[in-house]
Amino acid sequence: MASYRAVVNISLDNPFMDKSAIKIILCQPSSGLIDCIAFDNRLDFVMELARLEARSNFKFFTGNVGRTGINYTRELFVEEAIKNNMDYLLMIDDDMIIGYNAFERLFETMQKHGADIIAPICTQRFPPYLPVMYQHTIVDRGDGTKTINNQHIKDYEPNSVIEVGNIGFGVVLIKIDLLKKMKAAMPNGIFFSNTNMGEDLWASLNAKELGAKIIVDTSIKVGHLCHPRIASEKDFVECNGLQEKFKSVYPPSNNSKSERNENVSVC
Repeated sequence: MASYRAVVNISLDNPFMDKSAIKIILCQPSSGLIDCIAFDNRLDFVMELARLEARSNFKFFTGNVGRTGINYTRELFVEEAIKNNMDYLLMIDDDMIIGYNAFERLFETMQKHGADIIAPICTQRFPPYLPVMYQHTIVDRGDGTKTINNQHIKDYEPNSVIEVGNIGFGVVLIKIDLLKKMKAAMPNGIFFSNTNMGEDLWASLNAKELGAKIIVDTSIKVGHLCHPRIASEKDFVECNGLQEKFKSVYPPSNNSKSERNENVSVC
């Protein structure tokens, strides 16, 4: 009887076995790009997750595989998340700057819209700072091969939630049930392809082909490090002449872009 009780207590104290908790593994693929700005930001973010955990039924775990090829890194994170019975995988690349409440907002929007994958609005690090969200078309070339065409989504309403074809994984929240389905359909790896497409676009494209719903909440802003500054949606708006459309999000300023930051690239 005593032995039985010991086993039960161990199970209850083991966070991996807590069936009442919503388990999220936080993973940071690293290519050695991280600097003090991102490091400080991640500390603040993790501290906020700790506060969230104390007042909710979320349970956060961290994953780290060291510096290796980005496709191998993402694949290992997925395997560990499935093996350890996680419910969600949250990946934040080491060159991303994220708001303290970004996880809560991503999770809330994901549940509201019944999505399998969700990301905040993230842009490329170089001009014209295009959003890393896409619609794609698959063209049958008639010789047994197909061509995949990805088009940036540039026309969207400010602070909106939009369904997309595929996305970059700079910051992304994914349901583990979807990843299990993808592993079963792609036993040789979710993030490996023989195309010139990035590993994240390839994975999300195949998720879409399996019926996944992929959305971007453009009201959740993140930054993309491009030393010595951070690229964001605001750069996309200014570089592409969209100030009028987005004026409710980014009110006009008397200061010019060059006066605000002398390191901003010319679009």
